[in-house]
Amino acid sequence: MFIPFTKRIFRRSRSLGELSPWQRLAIATHWPILAAVLVLCAVGLLTIRGYGIMQNDLSFTGKQLRFVGLGVVAMLLLQLINYQRVGRLAWVFYFFSFIPLGYTVLGSTIGGDAPLPGVNRINGAYNWIRLGGFSLQPAELMKVAFIMVLARYLRFRSSYRSIPGLLGPFALCLAPVLLILKQPDLGTALVFAPTLLAMLFVAGARMRHMLWIVGLGLMFVPIVWLAGQDHVPVLKHLPSLMSGYQRERVYAMFRDDERTLQGVGFQQHMAVTAHGSGGLLGKGLGNMPVGRNVPEGHNDMIFALIGEQFGLVGSLVVIAAFVVLIAAGIEVAGSTREPFGRLVAVGVVTMLAAQAALNIAVSMKIFPVTGVTLPFVSYGGTSLIASFIAAGLLLNIGQHRPLVMADDSFEYGD
Repeated sequence: MFIPFTKRIFRRSRSLGELSPWQRLAIATHWPILAAVLVLCAVGLLTIRGYGIMQNDLSFTGKQLRFVGLGVVAMLLLQLINYQRVGRLAWVFYFFSFIPLGYTVLGSTIGGDAPLPGVNRINGAYNWIRLGGFSLQPAELMKVAFIMVLARYLRFRSSYRSIPGLLGPFALCLAPVLLILKQPDLGTALVFAPTLLAMLFVAGARMRHMLWIVGLGLMFVPIVWLAGQDHVPVLKHLPSLMSGYQRERVYAMFRDDERTLQGVGFQQHMAVTAHGSGGLLGKGLGNMPVGRNVPEGHNDMIFALIGEQFGLVGSLVVIAAFVVLIAAGIEVAGSTREPFGRLVAVGVVTMLAAQAALNIAVSMKIFPVTGVTLPFVSYGGTSLIASFIAAGLLLNIGQHRPLVMADDSFEYGD
């Protein structure tokens, strides 16, 4: 039934560029991406509505619906222009993304609850800029900008196949990461590293160089942990590279005493309890006596609320939707021979996969608490819109893959 429909579309249009955005979105090979996004958004809306029922505040659902609407519009607008033309503005988007990000960092440097107009300290961090009734999280937009500018950079160079040549890509990554850490927002910063490595790998960077850099980074982990600690004579004179609350969050994963469970470990303890209490099929929409007490339950810990309301089955539906989305994104990247499009697709897939894995790991007490949303599911405007932009880029790349009369890009003998 669907095949004749697509044939009629192509009979009316000689080339894909002549199709309308709605017709391009109807191509069968891209339905898995759209279906996965739809499922994730639906589960998120239902969970947020259930949370609102328990909190006697249904405004969360209305706001999230508006965010979904804006995200869908952004995704559709991306279908109006070829992704390669969008890529020409990558450097502009990247540098302009530093303006709001730097503004929040300036606020964190000044300190106080409201150091600059629009910047407020929320949960000890300066991540947001409030614009009227809308809050902007600059780090979320920077993730998309970073993917595009790195793809643009790698597209026209091969110097990254040497150690000195890797300085450029790493500098493009470290510049925003350092600012994001200054806010501080460790969760968002952690997503950049796997995205960078995946894009370098696909671009053909030498594996031994990447392993050397990763190994060097792992060697610095003990130094980062111990710097500034009085009980380590050699490192006590170094400035502390970790905050006290970050250390406590790591310790909390391995402690189950009453003080920890009622203090720094409360959020994860309640999240795991809520998720486990849902059993196989869950307690039903809006029935979350445990989840209602989970801090940031509708946001960073929404996976726990999904488990309590919809049980193991609901949790597996969410995981399956992410698997479909990632697999479809890999298919787009693998079948795209144009180098910029391939790299953007790889970056988007890695970013979404890393963010989802990190969020679920935190809510299941596999990783220390760090604030990161679950793409397409968690409550929040900027994060949701950024995720829709990422999905829109995947669709755009899949629909505008040009015929390349040359050897495959990034293919090297070593």
